Amino acid sequence: MNIVNSQFIKELNEIRILTLVKNEGIISRIELARRTKISKVAVSEIVNRLSEAGYIVEIGKGESTKKGGKRPTLLKLNPDNGFVVGIEIHSSHAKIALANLNSEIIREEIVHFETGGTIVSVLPEITRCIDQIFSGNPKYKEKLISIGIGLPGFIDYEKGELAFAVTLHGWVQHPLASVFSEKYKVPVVIENDVNARTFGEHLLGAGKDTDHMVCIWLGEGIGGGVIVDGSLLRGRYGSAGEIGYIELGHHIANRSYFRNLYTNQHYFGDILREQHLIDTIKMKLKHQLPEMDIQHFSLQELLDDRNETISALVQEVLDEYAMLLATLCSDLIKTLNTSKIILCGSVVEYSDYLLEKCRDIVKQNMHNIPFQSTPIVVGELKEEGCIKGVIAMALHVIFEPRLKNKSIRTESIMTV
Repeated sequence: MNIVNSQFIKELNEIRILTLVKNEGIISRIELARRTKISKVAVSEIVNRLSEAGYIVEIGKGESTKKGGKRPTLLKLNPDNGFVVGIEIHSSHAKIALANLNSEIIREEIVHFETGGTIVSVLPEITRCIDQIFSGNPKYKEKLISIGIGLPGFIDYEKGELAFAVTLHGWVQHPLASVFSEKYKVPVVIENDVNARTFGEHLLGAGKDTDHMVCIWLGEGIGGGVIVDGSLLRGRYGSAGEIGYIELGHHIANRSYFRNLYTNQHYFGDILREQHLIDTIKMKLKHQLPEMDIQHFSLQELLDDRNETISALVQEVLDEYAMLLATLCSDLIKTLNTSKIILCGSVVEYSDYLLEKCRDIVKQNMHNIPFQSTPIVVGELKEEGCIKGVIAMALHVIFEPRLKNKSIRTESIMTV
């Protein structure tokens, strides 16, 4: 075995051990050897290196086996031996979070800027906020491992920049990842915001129990993220899951089913976007209940089924919305044979009626098709989905990185 391969295997084994300690919470050296099938001697050497580097700490002795013998030494991760920064960028603000090795957010800030702000004007505001966070505790910068960035649009993973974006005008083909990697001297992961949210739900949220799932985001537009065999599926140019660009076509052949929502839209993303739903509900209520002042109602207030005055009218619109959403879900189930669909966004978070209606229609659509039932659930991470996703991606620099994942650097930056 040559030296290069030997070093590569050594680093992979260190990552496997460190990841297992993180995932298990508390574990012994003997159990590590059993679970990884690495020799006890090699495990001991790896644990010693990780302990010296501060990533693992001993917390005492466990119980002896029924046969007796020495009590095993228990190990756990030292979560404050490394930190990552997560950045979530929108058209008028950015969320910046500092997290430890357990993905626990220690501090979170919001940077506001003018809608349509250029990348040249916005990035200094973001780095200034990061520097302020670091100034409160020098350890954060000293032990910074990596930075994760999530934002809307198609990503050029090789260059670390946006290849296409609708809401971030003027950001395309401008340096993004390199600005942060050059300033902070750490690896930078850049990802589409829906893919980041999908990754977060898979590792930390509603998708923890499956390696085959689809996450559908319903917001300013709609988008999807796909996990296959535990890895994020991007497609040839990184645009897999862009379900908002699926044409309505024959799906809306009978327009009488969509008398409220359909106004000659061409794509699913146009008809299912959150603002269109809000505008449609308000227009219907204004026409049916002209005496009622609903102009300033929030989405949550509109979808509150306890408001009996408007509930029946709102549900008429939600029936149309559910039929379209269920069509997408059914097609994804048939195409990908996914084991779970996770719906994210305020629309489904605020309306149990919409969720149940969507489930019922999917069940009807799949009734005569030989597929097992696919659970459709609401995401657990909610407004923290994207930021936790990029934090999880940033941590995969040292925690068992997905080697198929081009945007996640696999080089080890640990001093071991």
